[in-house]
Amino acid sequence: VIFPEGGNFTPQRRARAIERLRKLGLDRMAARAEAMTNVLAPRPGGFLIALDAAPDADVVLVAHTGLDHLATVGDLWRELPMDKRIIMRWWQVPRADIPADRDARIDWLFGSVGVRQ
Repeated sequence: VIFPEGGNFTPQRRARAIERLRKLGLDRMAARAEAMTNVLAPRPGGFLIALDAAPDADVVLVAHTGLDHLATVGDLWRELPMDKRIIMRWWQVPRADIPADRDARIDWLFGSVGVRQ
C-alpha cells in the first residue's frame, strides 16, 4: 500500500505541497497541484519504485471521504472505535494502461488522482 499524496488532505498540507513543488522548480506540477482542490498532489517517488519492482502488477486506486477530520495519527487514535460513515471507491487499472516512460507515468498519476476528486 502506497499513499502517493503523503497524508490526508488539509488546506495547510495542500499549500505546503504546492510551495515545495515551486521551490523544486517543478512549476508544471505545482500548477496541476493548484487545480486539485480536494486532494493533495501525489509525490510519485514511491509509486515509481513500486511499479519498477512489480512490472506485471496492476494498480488499485482508492478514493475516500469521511476521514477528512483525521490529519494525524493522534486524531485517528482518538476516534477509535470509529462510528463514522466512510465512503470509499476502488478501481483497478490494468498494467497495460499505465505508461512505461517515467515522465508519462508521473503525468498519468497526476491525472488519475486529479480526475477522481
